[in-house]
Amino acid sequence: MLLNIQYPKNYDPHQHRYVKYPISNLEAFVSILKCSIGTGCLEMPRAFCHAGWLNGILGTFAIGGIMVYAVHLLIYGMYEICRRHKNASLTFPEAMKIALLEGPPCLNKLSVMADVFVDGFLCLHHFGVCCIYILFVADNIKQIVDHYFYEFDFHIHVLALAGPMIIIFMIRDLKHLIPLNVTANILLLLAFVFILAYIVNDLPPLRERTMINKIHNYPLFFGSVLFAMESIGVIIAIEHEMANPRDFLGFTGVLTLGSATALVFYAAFGFIGYWRFDCQVRGSVTLNMDPHLITSQLVKIMLAIAIFFSYTLQGYVVIDVLWHHYVSKMFNEDDQRIMEYNFRCLLALATVFIAAISPDISVFLPLVGSFCLTILAFVLPALMDLCVNYEHGYGTYNWIFIRDLFLMIFGLCGCITGTWVASNNIRTAFGQTNEPIQSLLYYSQLL
Repeated sequence: MLLNIQYPKNYDPHQHRYVKYPISNLEAFVSILKCSIGTGCLEMPRAFCHAGWLNGILGTFAIGGIMVYAVHLLIYGMYEICRRHKNASLTFPEAMKIALLEGPPCLNKLSVMADVFVDGFLCLHHFGVCCIYILFVADNIKQIVDHYFYEFDFHIHVLALAGPMIIIFMIRDLKHLIPLNVTANILLLLAFVFILAYIVNDLPPLRERTMINKIHNYPLFFGSVLFAMESIGVIIAIEHEMANPRDFLGFTGVLTLGSATALVFYAAFGFIGYWRFDCQVRGSVTLNMDPHLITSQLVKIMLAIAIFFSYTLQGYVVIDVLWHHYVSKMFNEDDQRIMEYNFRCLLALATVFIAAISPDISVFLPLVGSFCLTILAFVLPALMDLCVNYEHGYGTYNWIFIRDLFLMIFGLCGCITGTWVASNNIRTAFGQTNEPIQSLLYYSQLL
């Protein structure tokens, strides 16, 4: 049994890890930027409306900093468990299960369902993100087609994405996704340059904007920043595929540099967008641009292509969990490759189908995001760290215990308030209109 192995002192899991297609530090950095910077950036000006420009800047760095710190604890905890048990690599659910077994006795019973619990949260979140991406791409395509050609029903645009989504979802390895990530990052950068060039014209005096907003609006800000930044499953997958995983953590590590770059970008974009439009800013700042400008249409095209390429990166986590942990065991080794392609096809069709059944599904995704992300980003990393340090103690004045308790309380408070606000938004959305929700951009306004 794995748990009966004595803890070795001189074992480095990184030296024994085998990766078929390892990625370099630069490729890992590019992938982190891609999974951190996406559609959420377009919502940041609206998020600043909820917090005020000063609180928006400080809050973005505070929430992002705590989030990155928690991910550091999670990755290091997984490494430490691998080192103790002389195992080259463990998945997040496997490491969580072992940590709970070795932690305080009162937590041991939680290990029974730990792997299924973590897998469920990871799949639910990233599957939801895939659905959001489909809605976003379809909505941008619809706006362009409506402007230049003919107004088709929104469902047609969603269903038309089935073929392209299936094709791009056939890419099996993270290494082979790097060219798509680089292309997506370039397109996002160009799109944001066009958006910023439009925004910075005719900026009003900053004193006309609210510096600190009312506290009851902060859960909306918290949820927007968290939804925009966090892709815990992708981050773990990137670290696992690195050629030099030792360079992932630390103050100058790939994770810190990538996340810091994304945080600066989010704070600057949110601040400038709010400065220009105040609370008249829409859920996606692109809606505030003049639709008759050619640059507005170019921005929509670039964003649609970039998010289309990002779909596979988010779906990679769902495949990694469902196929490798559960579905692959149902088939012989000789049949697994073809069955994996079939499973990928079914999963891509499922995301398109859910988006196409009724775009109303988008209004429920903030509820899923608020619930899943706070648990994955704060509660579980702190819980793992609490268990990993149980044997050796929690340091002077139990500071490690206090730190982990703070992260868990922070995450649970975010979960409760975010879920409550998302539930209110659902009631408001269905109470104010009988029309179907036509796109992700409507959903993003609810945030």
